[in-house]
Amino acid sequence: DALVWAMRNQLWGHALFLSSKMDPRTYSWVLTGFTSTLATNDPLQTLFQLMSGRIPQAAWCCGDATWGDWRPHLAVMLSNKVGDTELNHRAIVTMGDTLASKGAVEAAHFCYLIADIPFGYFGAKADRMALLGSSHRQAFSQFARTEAIQRMEIFEYCQQLRQPESFLLPFQVVYKLLYASRLADHGLPAQALQYCEHISTALLRQDPAAHPVLAQQVVRVSLDL
Repeated sequence: DALVWAMRNQLWGHALFLSSKMDPRTYSWVLTGFTSTLATNDPLQTLFQLMSGRIPQAAWCCGDATWGDWRPHLAVMLSNKVGDTELNHRAIVTMGDTLASKGAVEAAHFCYLIADIPFGYFGAKADRMALLGSSHRQAFSQFARTEAIQRMEIFEYCQQLRQPESFLLPFQVVYKLLYASRLADHGLPAQALQYCEHISTALLRQDPAAHPVLAQQVVRVSLDL
């Protein structure tokens, strides 16, 4: 009687507490009753759907103006890790895919970073990201914008603070060279030379013969400075 009275009077905290001391079927019944009172895009819906072992609806519908802000839903998934870590990971990646499909590239890449999705390459269209905040499914001139390369520089710097000696994005070397040439074109030869030196150091750590074209381009840009 107390449980029914609490539900009838919308005292869901009391109802959930009482039902948690009863059998699982009763608790599920009360939980269903509670979630039915919530708006579809309420972040609590995301939490309960995740707890029930499902990818939340928010992961499939976010990015739509009628759905609302995607960030509270992601925050719920991050701050309430469920037992199934694989489910949590798939939910975040799915949210990123949904945002990417709706043109919210920066938001999608944020989800991918949280989910530890590796960076891909411009030519590999099946990869989820290649440069932060830039879609590699567009023309290269639009893709490799200066601000996108700068984002990667900031990201790389942040990672180096954690892994000073070991962290280097191999594919980023090409974009560093492109950035160096742009610095030179804008009258900043000293900064461009620093980038060329950094690229040369990275190549020497590996086998320069493995990247002959890149090595030649580094030499060419350096000599032009």
